[in-house]
Amino acid sequence: MEKSCFSYDEELIKYNTKINIICGICATVALNLVNPYFAKFAERLGATDYQIGLLTSLPHFVSIFAFIPGAILIESSNNKKQVTGTIMLIHKFFYLLLAAVPFFYNLNRANLFVILVGLMNLPGSIGTMGYQSSIGDVFLPRERGLAMGLRNRYATIFSMIVTFISGMLLTKIPKNNDETIFLYQIFFVIAFVVSLGEVIAYFKFKGIKKDRNNHHKYIDSLKETLKQIPKEKDFIIFTLCSLFFNIGWMGAQPLFNIYSIKVLKANEIHLSALSIASSISSVIAYTKWAKFADKKGNSFALSIAIFGMGITPILYALSSTIKQLVLFNIIIGISVAGTTLILFNQLLEVTPKENRTIYIAIYNTFIAVISAIAPMMGIALKEATNIKISLVIIGLLRITASIFFFLKDKHRVA
Repeated sequence: MEKSCFSYDEELIKYNTKINIICGICATVALNLVNPYFAKFAERLGATDYQIGLLTSLPHFVSIFAFIPGAILIESSNNKKQVTGTIMLIHKFFYLLLAAVPFFYNLNRANLFVILVGLMNLPGSIGTMGYQSSIGDVFLPRERGLAMGLRNRYATIFSMIVTFISGMLLTKIPKNNDETIFLYQIFFVIAFVVSLGEVIAYFKFKGIKKDRNNHHKYIDSLKETLKQIPKEKDFIIFTLCSLFFNIGWMGAQPLFNIYSIKVLKANEIHLSALSIASSISSVIAYTKWAKFADKKGNSFALSIAIFGMGITPILYALSSTIKQLVLFNIIIGISVAGTTLILFNQLLEVTPKENRTIYIAIYNTFIAVISAIAPMMGIALKEATNIKISLVIIGLLRITASIFFFLKDKHRVA
């Protein structure tokens, strides 16, 4: 009997791991078909530096208003899977709206594109949060790192192929700006179709909590969680470290786009090469980071990964050609892989099982506030100094954040 139960659990883990991989492949393929070129597409529509900055800032600003209401919506439902999957589907329809932007000739198309990208993050944030909470349901902590590492590895392999093909097509086929924009529209439609696979795969997960106590009010759970947070020292310290890190993480994003597109004059094939270079190292690094984190602990592994990300802006500032930037992106990919994987795993580690979605919502709301402000801070820093100095300053901020995560690890050991 015990053997049969163990066998069933083993099969369930394998099944959910497989579904998680398929979900990740569809999500990443759709994302990488268009996202690496958002800034370039906006530039082709006439975007300014500040509008390019808003492409990073506005989605996070919108998500501020999504996380806590979204958590209450998801956790108060009798079927978390149904609500999360439906919101994910709404998010995918925004790809079609983005495809329609070039048709609005009488409007400022760059502004319209930026606004839609921002609004897209409303259902996107809630859907991602629901997915994160679901992963906490279907995988135990000892399985979670490997499951997410495998998801990210396979997703990255497919995304590399898609990024390479899309970059080649965008560079070789169009003869002028209008033809390039039209090809982008086709890609947005394809991204919508592929992203439906993510939604279908999500609905196939087994083990996501369904039944809720109908007398349990999640507005009360929010109040209860807010009262409980001061007692959750690990959650508080982790959140503070993450907030500081996100100033440097998000503050650099528009600067990377501006530096590659406007300083080094990157076109779509160059942008795809940058994405592929980081993806190649990520494929190798994901499962390595998962094993390293299991051995050394999430906090220590995260501090190492973030230190690598601290070097990233400095490497950008040192680059004088696209070829150098492509080479440096191999190092960048290793650090980003570790950071994204372990940051997520550690968030689940420091959040209590009770009201986990609400804890995640509160965390994400704080991160969203910083992430909305930081890109514009990065642009302002560039205007006050220059692009290279601002990249170095942000790199130093990230390195300082890695020290904070290391000290956090020491604090827990003590």
